[in-house]
Amino acid sequence: MRRLLPMLLPLMLGACGQAAAPVTPASLLRGYVRGIDLSEARGAELAGVQFRDRDGTVKPAAQIAADHHFDWVRVRLMIDPGGDDGKNYGLLQDLPYVKAAVKDAKSRGLKVLLDLHYSHWWADPGNQWTPARWKSLSTADLRVAVHDYTADVITQLRAAGAAPDMVQVGNEINGGMLWEPGRIVKDDMTTFASLVNAGVQGVRDAGGPTPPPVMIHIAKIGNAAETTAWYQAFRRAGGQFDVIGLSYYPMWHGDFQNVSGTVKALRAEYPQTPVLLAETAYYWDMNEVGYSGAQVPYPQTPAGQLAYLRDLNATIRAAGGQGIFYWGAAWSQSPRWLTSSWTDDDASRRSLFDDSATATPAIDGLN
Repeated sequence: MRRLLPMLLPLMLGACGQAAAPVTPASLLRGYVRGIDLSEARGAELAGVQFRDRDGTVKPAAQIAADHHFDWVRVRLMIDPGGDDGKNYGLLQDLPYVKAAVKDAKSRGLKVLLDLHYSHWWADPGNQWTPARWKSLSTADLRVAVHDYTADVITQLRAAGAAPDMVQVGNEINGGMLWEPGRIVKDDMTTFASLVNAGVQGVRDAGGPTPPPVMIHIAKIGNAAETTAWYQAFRRAGGQFDVIGLSYYPMWHGDFQNVSGTVKALRAEYPQTPVLLAETAYYWDMNEVGYSGAQVPYPQTPAGQLAYLRDLNATIRAAGGQGIFYWGAAWSQSPRWLTSSWTDDDASRRSLFDDSATATPAIDGLN
């Protein structure tokens, strides 16, 4: 692992001083992104779920997405999924799984956003846990491990004919990643930024002559000033990114005025940087626990889900955003494939396939 320390030294120093300009031109991300997260689809299909198009025709989920004019697929990758702390996300999205999913998507003409979680389980604002293989490492060695792992993933995917077209270094990293060393404490992003930069450098070192653009993704969209301040602080700490990715869920992040204002503020601050929604979702059916906290005026019905997505799409376009990825789209018939300690009462109500695995009307929501 230490063989890369000389190469990484400028990267580590960069995280403590002036922010480096993005190496990958943002212009590599062309056109408006119609994206769909199909991380669960392969596991569901292997477990026997038969996804159906609107007319009832059985097709692979990725083909249904392509047939309805999605042009990007998002797939998450975990490190040693399952972990050692009793938390078991039953769909184990390891590298062999992701290779197969990415190859399938690309064979259907879809571009791919690779979502690197840097954890054995969910990585989100409340969960950024260092995988067991790295827990005993010093911070310096952890940076090297992040670089080497990231570069190896990109190298293997390229060798398999599954090169990603964009890469997320971390997922919803509001509070940092790889806790504890990478946790943001009292707004100090120095160590966190150096870990992120190690992943960014891994993408760029292994990505070939034209590396894919790197997205930095947070879930802080409910407040334009706070969201912009986060990226400003990250840049001051030396953090690098080519694309800004945001999560927007109306039950947690406010109404369309909030999301529009945030995208506009970020576009004003970073006019050369694409801003996308890396995640959103809305209900085609009432949540099983009767959740009704969404701050938008759409019923939790198939028609309401479609109207939500169409209006959100128009809002993001008008604000200068460059696209949307729909999260959890294939979360259907999860008892077949999901084994976990928590109950599935929410994601299945927000998918783009209903309980019969038939596409909901919102499959056309980004058209």
